[in-house]
Amino acid sequence: MGKLYTNILLILISFSIASAYANNNAYHFTIKRGDSLSQYFSKLGLSSRLLANLLFANKNNKKLNQLTIGHKLTIRLSNNRQFKSLTYQLNRKTNLNVILNNNYFSTILKKQSKQIPINLSITVVRINHSFGVDAQKEGIGFSTINLIVKALSRQLNFNTDLKKGDRFIIVNNDNIKPVAIIYQSIIKNKSIEAFAYKNKHGHTGYFDRFGHSLSSSFLKAPLKYKRISSKFQLRRYHPILKTWRPHRAVDYAANYGTPVYSTANGIITTKDKKGALGKVVIIQHGFDYVTVYAHLSKYANNLYKDKKVKKGQIIGYVGSTGRSTGPHLHYELHYKGKRRNPLTYKLPAQKGISRANLQDFKIKVNKILSSL
Repeated sequence: MGKLYTNILLILISFSIASAYANNNAYHFTIKRGDSLSQYFSKLGLSSRLLANLLFANKNNKKLNQLTIGHKLTIRLSNNRQFKSLTYQLNRKTNLNVILNNNYFSTILKKQSKQIPINLSITVVRINHSFGVDAQKEGIGFSTINLIVKALSRQLNFNTDLKKGDRFIIVNNDNIKPVAIIYQSIIKNKSIEAFAYKNKHGHTGYFDRFGHSLSSSFLKAPLKYKRISSKFQLRRYHPILKTWRPHRAVDYAANYGTPVYSTANGIITTKDKKGALGKVVIIQHGFDYVTVYAHLSKYANNLYKDKKVKKGQIIGYVGSTGRSTGPHLHYELHYKGKRRNPLTYKLPAQKGISRANLQDFKIKVNKILSSL
């Protein structure tokens, strides 16, 4: 009797998924007369509320209300039986793809002729000490670590923002550079996504899922610092002059000799001693922007006026020359001749992916997200 009951139960389970077959938590269906997406969701244990949210997330998703007999449907679940994505054959040429990531439904219409085979490998770095230390423990090389820091430097301060328990998901295929970098904070709903895309000139940049560039034309900070000892303010008590006066710069406290980087591509206009600023480097960035680096202990080698420098290039080292009470970097940002607050001023971002390439980019992004 027990064996008969087991056989009946297996038949019922098999019948419950109708024409579907499962492969690595992917359930494949061929639509039959009277079938509906709600039936498939119910059979797989997915809620009606999830279905409603999916259908209203995008106008194209409403096409799933009427399934066509004979067309293919694939629903993918995670290991804990949560919805990950679905693919529905709209017609002979186009599939409708819906992916759930961080409670956000992403929808894309994809031509079946443009299948993209991607063999992905995933490395997870959990923050215990620092990103550099923890990434090396997971076997990630220095060049990749530096690339990741640069890719996320506009959104994330690796010196101060990371908390123990945060994690980085690094996705690779056969390329040297990661195809995706995802930072997830232990703080709820705080995450950063970066997806690689190579333009027609062969340059690889990182963009969010919508194709917006993550790279600013300026670094977030010109050095690795301990703390901000003095912020940009219109009235500050000067520790040496003993008077109240404006401080239209940011002072970064750091160890003596800490490298100082150019925050953007530019041309050196000044490399000299300038009174209270001590040893200073001033860099012109295009027509509108100027940055000032003061109180340096010494300059980088082979540095001279009118020399071109690149973003992230070492231009000097932290010191206490000029009017200073201790080793720190005095950093100024000028826009069209006026000093701006480097901590709050919205710097220009690089251009996003062109409209002509955006569809191809989104296909690759959704392929990566569906594999996580």
